[in-house]
Amino acid sequence: MEPDIEIVEERLRSFLVRLRTEYGILDRMVYKNKNQHRRCSYFQFLLKVRRDLRLLQSAKLEEILNATFVVISGNRPRQKVHLLESLKRRKGDGGKFNLLERLLGVARLLAQMIEPLLKAAIEISILLARSFFMGFSLT
Repeated sequence: MEPDIEIVEERLRSFLVRLRTEYGILDRMVYKNKNQHRRCSYFQFLLKVRRDLRLLQSAKLEEILNATFVVISGNRPRQKVHLLESLKRRKGDGGKFNLLERLLGVARLLAQMIEPLLKAAIEISILLARSFFMGFSLT
């Protein structure tokens, strides 16, 4: 079972790197084209996707996944016990949410992202089919 967990962990890490890269491209594309396309429906969906991706980046998903894989793999038993205890604790004095609440927040955010992402893809594919703004549509 160990190799399966390591493969999944490695794939998730590579997906996070790709997500970070694609978020950078999307952010720059929105920045460059905001004045021209801001009132169009496809651009409004892109703005929603960018907002959700920004929230996902601020949730520090990589940190959550690191802690989760330490618990799953159980390589360091002492750290595993500490992380399991932190899952049980509620919000601390500093207002920092525990690992479980952050993981649930990320899961909810990912579930919310599906609809704007699909609508943006549909609208931009329609834009591409009409051959308007080809550079923007292809990117």
